[in-house]
Amino acid sequence: MKAVRKILKWSLITIIAFTTFNGFISGKIESSIEINAPIEQVYFKVIDLQSWSTWTVWWQRDSTMKTKYNGELPGKGSKISWKSGEGNGSLEILDCLYPESIYNKLSFTGMPSYYGVWNFEEIESGTKVTWEFRDELPFFIHFMQLLISPDLKEGLEGLKKVCEDKNSVE
Repeated sequence: MKAVRKILKWSLITIIAFTTFNGFISGKIESSIEINAPIEQVYFKVIDLQSWSTWTVWWQRDSTMKTKYNGELPGKGSKISWKSGEGNGSLEILDCLYPESIYNKLSFTGMPSYYGVWNFEEIESGTKVTWEFRDELPFFIHFMQLLISPDLKEGLEGLKKVCEDKNSVE
């Protein structure tokens, strides 16, 4: 009986701690960066899904990833699908409002789809880019922000590097 009480006690403590932890984390995932490059250049790097392998972290982390592109490239309706040992998924450009924003849908096999938006703002030094997920995560999944946010930040830093590299200007 003493063991059952300890298990219940620690289970309750764990549930309360997890719930409290999630309460302090926003369910919105967003990251921004300033890039010293014209808005057109940055916008077209994002809308061209074939260029993503040069700046996103996912290709660098998974050398087994096999990708397939279809739809209008680049632009609305373009889609990339991938198969990998870490999971399969797809990213589709749903809409684009040049040069302000790009809307996309990110799907992983067996999981709900997430809708993202890219916002581009012309600033004095170039372009401010904000990459965010439009859907707020459900309360009990807020902790996922801790896993996804670093990927957004790394991706934006990769985009900055590619756009600011004088050799990659098209």
